[in-house]
Amino acid sequence: MTTLTHLDWQPVILLKVVQRPFGVFGQISLQRAYLAYHSGRLLYADWTLEAVERVEPLVFPTGWIFPERPPLPFRLRGRTGKRIPAGTWMLPYSDSLYTLYADSRAALTAIVHQIDQRPTDPLTLAILLHLIDQL
Repeated sequence: MTTLTHLDWQPVILLKVVQRPFGVFGQISLQRAYLAYHSGRLLYADWTLEAVERVEPLVFPTGWIFPERPPLPFRLRGRTGKRIPAGTWMLPYSDSLYTLYADSRAALTAIVHQIDQRPTDPLTLAILLHLIDQL
């Protein structure tokens, strides 16, 4: 068992807008994790792992290789990576930023559900008008 506790683990937010077939936007994928840079590779540790638990069987290479540690925030671009897909944003973690995206994801899901269940309801139309006015 190789310990990786000595690495500089950064708490991050993994944010990706998931697209459905034909380029239609679907939903927001949101996750907290720890990332470390080691020997050119970006390593992933689950958010629930304490620092002393970040050992080789529980830490995974993401498949992304960089010549140097990328500064946060950055977006994964290209065709590589298995653990974290291309197009994912790596944001520096803060409780307030994570809460903002989590609440936004919930609100967007509620709006889509409202449209799906009651597309002509006055409340649905009022929500949509309000949303459009904000854009």
